[in-house]
Amino acid sequence: MARAHVDPEAWERKVKKCRRILIPLVAVLLVACGTVWLLKNKILPERRNQAIYNRAEEALEQGNIAEAIDGFSVLWDYRDAKERASELACSMQPDDSFIKLLENTKLGDYVNFGAWEQDGDLGNGPEPITWFVLAEDDGRVLLWSDLVLDQVPYHEKKKEITWAECSLRAWLNETFYQDAFTANEKAMIPKTVLQNVGNQASDVKGGADSEDHVFILSLNEVIAFAAFNPSMSELYTYPTSYAVSRGIDVHEDWKTCCWWFRTPGIDGTSAAYCAMNGNPLYSGSVDSKHYGVRPAIWVFAPGRTQSAEPGDGGNNA
Repeated sequence: MARAHVDPEAWERKVKKCRRILIPLVAVLLVACGTVWLLKNKILPERRNQAIYNRAEEALEQGNIAEAIDGFSVLWDYRDAKERASELACSMQPDDSFIKLLENTKLGDYVNFGAWEQDGDLGNGPEPITWFVLAEDDGRVLLWSDLVLDQVPYHEKKKEITWAECSLRAWLNETFYQDAFTANEKAMIPKTVLQNVGNQASDVKGGADSEDHVFILSLNEVIAFAAFNPSMSELYTYPTSYAVSRGIDVHEDWKTCCWWFRTPGIDGTSAAYCAMNGNPLYSGSVDSKHYGVRPAIWVFAPGRTQSAEPGDGGNNA
C-alpha cells in the first residue's frame, strides 16, 4: 500500500498551532500547581498558626493562663510560642525546685511527678508517679511512666478505630490528666501535636493527627528513642498492685505484663502492644481488658537545648 503524502508545510503549520495552544496551557497549569502548593503549604498553615497565636494572646489577656499555655504549646516552633508557653508555665510554679531538677536530669534518670493510685490501698491516697527520662527537646523533656499504671482497653468496644478517636486517648486526657496532676503540675505539661503514623507492616493507617497532654508512645518512637538512650535496654516492665487489682494479666514467673503502643495493629480493630517478654506484637484486640497503660508526657524544662531524635511526632513527638 502506498504511503499517504504528507505536506511538510501543512505539518509545520499544525505543529506551530499546537505549540501556540500547549505552551500557554502548560504555563497556566504550572502556575496553578504552584499556587495550590503555596496555598496548602505556606499561606493556609501561616493563617492557621496566626489564628491560634492570636487566640492564645486573647486567653492570656482574659487571665486564662492554662488556655494560653495550650495555645502557644501546640505551635511550639512558631515565632516565640515555645518561649511564651514555658515562661507562663514556670510563672505558675510555687517554687523552682522541679524546674531545677529537670535541668540537671540525664537520659535514663527517674523523677517523681504527679500522683496515681498504685499500692492498691485506697485508704492511704495516691502514690507519686515515677517517670523515666526518655528524651529531651529544645526546652522540654519527655517523661515515660516507669510502671504500667492501670488496666485500660485501647477502645471500649471492638471496632475499627484510630488513636485520635479511641477511648484510651480520652481517658488519658480527661480522667488521668485531671486526677493525676495538680493545677500547677498541669501547667508544666504542654499540649503536644502527635503525628499518628500507621503500621507499615500491615498497611493500616494511623489516622488524624491529635493534640494531647498525655499519650502513649508509638512503636516507632520507642525504637527511635531507645537508640539514643543508653539506659533503655529492655521494654518489658511491671504493673502496679493497683493495675493488677484492676484485672491486668501478669506473667506467673516474671511478674511482667503487656502494655499498649499507639501504633495500629494487623487490622483496624487491633493495636500494637508490648508482650510480657518485651517483644512488640501487632495483634492486640482494641477492646482487650488484659493490657495496661504506660503514659507519656512532655514537661517544660527551660535551659535544656538538646534536640531529641525524631520518632513519629510529638510537636512533633
